[in-house]
Amino acid sequence: MDLSPKVIYNDYNNKDLNKSSATEQLISLIENADVNTTIESIKILGIIKANNNKVFKILENLLISDSHEQIRCIAAKALYQNFLDKAFEPMKLLEPMKFALLHENSVNCLITIIETLGEINNKLSNSLLIDKLNNIENQKYKNNFNLLFKSKNIEGSELAEIVKNSIIIDHLQNRFDRVSFELNYGLVSELDLSNVSSHLFRRNTLKTLPEYLSSLTNLKKLDLKINRLSSLPDTIGSLTSLRFLDLSYNKLRLLPSTLGNLSSLKYLYLRYNDLKSLPNSIGLLQSLEILDLRVNKLATINNAITNLASLEILDLHGNQLNSLPESLSNLTSLKQLKLGLNHLTILPEWFIDLNSLEILGLGGNQFFSNLPEWIGSLHSLKHLELFDNNYTQIPEALGSLSSLEVLNLRNNRIKDLPKSMKSLKLLKKLNLSWNNLTTLPEWLDSLSSLEELNLWGNKIEVLPESISSLKALKFLNLTFNRIEEIPDFLRDLQNLGLIIKI
Repeated sequence: MDLSPKVIYNDYNNKDLNKSSATEQLISLIENADVNTTIESIKILGIIKANNNKVFKILENLLISDSHEQIRCIAAKALYQNFLDKAFEPMKLLEPMKFALLHENSVNCLITIIETLGEINNKLSNSLLIDKLNNIENQKYKNNFNLLFKSKNIEGSELAEIVKNSIIIDHLQNRFDRVSFELNYGLVSELDLSNVSSHLFRRNTLKTLPEYLSSLTNLKKLDLKINRLSSLPDTIGSLTSLRFLDLSYNKLRLLPSTLGNLSSLKYLYLRYNDLKSLPNSIGLLQSLEILDLRVNKLATINNAITNLASLEILDLHGNQLNSLPESLSNLTSLKQLKLGLNHLTILPEWFIDLNSLEILGLGGNQFFSNLPEWIGSLHSLKHLELFDNNYTQIPEALGSLSSLEVLNLRNNRIKDLPKSMKSLKLLKKLNLSWNNLTTLPEWLDSLSSLEELNLWGNKIEVLPESISSLKALKFLNLTFNRIEEIPDFLRDLQNLGLIIKI
């Protein structure tokens, strides 16, 4: 059998090889093997904690002179794992780290080097880290450093964290033009990488999220919208301080299960991607208040969503849903539910359990029947979207929605309005465009808060004079009806600022 890192490691685990023999065989592979074998051999040297002088010399040479970035990074990590302890002289470890800190371009390697210097935490290691900070050209960082170092003595791991954050920002700003960020005590708290792919000739498109971003452990807000991300690394789960994550307008097809580690996350925006499913770990986001999945390719809803007890806004508009699980009725904190432009055929009665709903979007579905009477039980509703549903009539129960402020009934087949609607005293916007209305009821003046009335595309010939009592009315659209001129009784409202389209 050919000698391989895996075989050596198995023999070591089975006690067929002692550490010294395993180390010698791994060194032999590193000196004579291809890149992949070298990488695996270095990893195993780290795992078995091989830390004699020969190993140190091999790793030192790889760190400061190998042309392969991954080999240098893994060598730096192995040095950190194997030699950062009381038994080894820290000054000896500082030499290759100092050289690499000055000459290394790989952010991943630099992060390991900086972490090592932070752990050594002596006068020289801290001096090296401060020198690295002083070379950062970004003025916002310089100002922040000056204030920070005046207020407290910073050294060791705390200093290393600040340096790590600074080199990550420095690298991002050298790569992209549109990077903005906010700092909190020297650490990045907000990072905006939205639309960074919109450069001249799109040379630096953001297709893959750099794994080194996982080192920004103080990050609370991350904006990645309008890029070309097709996947996320598992390391996204390391950003456990995140409260806001925007991944809208990308090309994501799957989400990693590690997303469930983001226990502080409150706002998750995923609109306009290619998601067909959600990981079960989504149910672990117990702090989540907003989940925006608008315009994806979801045909079903993962039941894990029903564990999101804090969820207030769920946007599923523009997916491929045929039905809704009854378990959604558990989301009793839900204030906004947007289900428009799906393939729903039935409006389930368990909706009445969602008694905190203020906004409900149901437009553009394929409901077999008219709006059910129980809709009147949703007493908290302020905004109801019912456009493009082929409704022929509106139930009397709609008049029970006493909190309603916006009602959109555009593009249905409605011929008349139920008298109960006169109870909608708070209604501000009423869209009745593209229906089959021929007249309007005299009681229309009961809608005393009405500001916008859209009647575009009906068959109305005459307006009731009572409409002149709507003193709050600001906009009236009569386009594509059978009204040829504005009635005289509306002149007073026009003088008060009413805009009429005819």
